[in-house]
Amino acid sequence: MATWHFYTQKPTDPIHNPISGEFFSTEAVGNVTEALIREGIQNTLDARCKNDSGVRQPAHARLFLSGLDGALSPSRAHYWFDALWPHVMAPGNGLRDQPSLDTPCPFLVFEDFGTIGLTGDPDEHRVTDRVTNHFLNFFRAEGHSDKGEQDRGSWGVGKTVFARASRISSFLGLTVRSDDKRHMILGRSVLKYHRVGDESYKSDGYFGLAREDGFMLPTEDLPTLAAFRSDFGVKRQAESGLSIVVPWYEGEGSMAKVTAGVLQGFFYPILTGDLAVTIATPAEEMMLDQNSIIPKVEAVGGSLAIELLRLIKFAEWAQTRIPAEFQSLAPPPPDRAQKWAPELVPTDVLKYVRQSLAQRHRVALRVPMFVQPRNTEPQPTFFNIFLEYSGNDSGKPVFIRDELIISDVKSPHIPQVRSLVIVEDGPLASLLRDAETPAHTQWNQDTSTFKNKYKFGPGAIGFVRLGVSELIRIINQSEQQPDPTITIDFFSVPAPDEDEAVPSRRRRPKPVDGSGPTPPVPPIPPSQPRRFRIEKLRGGFAIRAGDAGASQPPFIDIRVAYDVRRGNPLRKYHAADFDLGRSPIRYDMELKGIDVKRAIGNRMLVAVECPDFNLNVTGFDPDRDLYVRAMVKEAADVD
Repeated sequence: MATWHFYTQKPTDPIHNPISGEFFSTEAVGNVTEALIREGIQNTLDARCKNDSGVRQPAHARLFLSGLDGALSPSRAHYWFDALWPHVMAPGNGLRDQPSLDTPCPFLVFEDFGTIGLTGDPDEHRVTDRVTNHFLNFFRAEGHSDKGEQDRGSWGVGKTVFARASRISSFLGLTVRSDDKRHMILGRSVLKYHRVGDESYKSDGYFGLAREDGFMLPTEDLPTLAAFRSDFGVKRQAESGLSIVVPWYEGEGSMAKVTAGVLQGFFYPILTGDLAVTIATPAEEMMLDQNSIIPKVEAVGGSLAIELLRLIKFAEWAQTRIPAEFQSLAPPPPDRAQKWAPELVPTDVLKYVRQSLAQRHRVALRVPMFVQPRNTEPQPTFFNIFLEYSGNDSGKPVFIRDELIISDVKSPHIPQVRSLVIVEDGPLASLLRDAETPAHTQWNQDTSTFKNKYKFGPGAIGFVRLGVSELIRIINQSEQQPDPTITIDFFSVPAPDEDEAVPSRRRRPKPVDGSGPTPPVPPIPPSQPRRFRIEKLRGGFAIRAGDAGASQPPFIDIRVAYDVRRGNPLRKYHAADFDLGRSPIRYDMELKGIDVKRAIGNRMLVAVECPDFNLNVTGFDPDRDLYVRAMVKEAADVD
């Protein structure tokens, strides 16, 4: 009968406490849920079945969150984990929040379909050169991987995230293999060196069948397989692939959090049709695939969904471009570090990009370059850059290597331009994969898999990482006298005006939020009551009805700018700051006594329709001071 077993510590064994899971707590992989989704789906994409031509086929991942409603009962928890419990409760084992075995066990199930399963000899305990053994690598090896150049992961430590996501640092795996069709279950527990009674134990324990020499083998017992499928709601029957159960799952288990993690990390392979993902709870189920991803994101709503929707639609356009639609740059010289220079951007391409963005057209660019593994000749390769105008938004480029989003690349923010950098060509994709940290969120020239492997390697990383910002800089500096309607609006923050170089001698009104020096304010005669008031709001301002007895203004002309230290704030306004007629600037949709006639740039004209009027305008940067100037306009003065 299958059970849990830990190996005792022998005098010749060093005391070993695993640290590989820390790679996934210190890097930018977000919370436990995001880390598990990232690792699980990355493995799914790498393990896809191939057709007769060697092309990988689409895969399907399923995440099931039991919550308390679908949790394993205490009696069934005893069935699966009773023999493990003395080790779970052992002092000094690294666990800090052990659950009680007599309480329900909420769990997470991660399954992949259309994949090959964990192939390889399950009886093997050694790594053999040129012999692929996915079973050995997943359950028994750390820091070793058989993944090749077309794979997304390569460090061999990612699977530790499944144990880390469990309050008992353990998981169970059922694999059905595509080659021999065997159905097998093996479990693993990753604790620290610990003692139970008078016995000392190593850090790793296994659920399975003990061989005569104590080596733990997977179970193929049919009743155990049936109980596993039934107890944990596992969908896999005869389909090849891997099903992982994380008991006492400690991550954020809401449908919304899991959906957000899937979309943020893997919207691109879903768009390309290489991946579909089902997210389920006992109460609901949702599938994200190539045809449903956009309407499903629209249905989710919220600020995250709105921003993702823009990016997803942009990526959908990018991945459908044909070669004839790309504008090509020139490559840097192959015999030196790859660096950006103006001569890489042909004049016709430069003008095309400028005009396209000015006209709100999207741009697809191919950037050729060279990579050079040591002791070889330079290899030609390329990456693609996609640009679109993004209004008042600004952000870093989104980097995608072989359909995997590299989420923490250090790259400058680009005002008013949304950008994608996609790397799929073999030589460059291999170089960047070698430079990725274990969680595949960054490119780092000091990783052991990259260092000293490439000639001019750091320059190649920088050439890709700074591609968008350097391209924009070259375009911005391409003319002696740039066209301010294009260059300033789309590519840079304008240079300071001359009057910013010296202190202003003029006094100006106090900003609306009350900061800054208070200028002398002449008294308002009682015979001339205020016709309206300006009030501060968080991230905005309000225009209210004035003093009692004041005449109703027909129109109010409002001008807004972010405050500056010197000079007239309204003269310093720039389109990159905000546009009163565009998001994120908002004004009440149910205006009280106000009709907004025009809202463009930093100017708004409103008509006042009743004495008790009120207008709230919000959406400005709450960390910057606002300067608001409003003037009454008579009907005869309004065009």
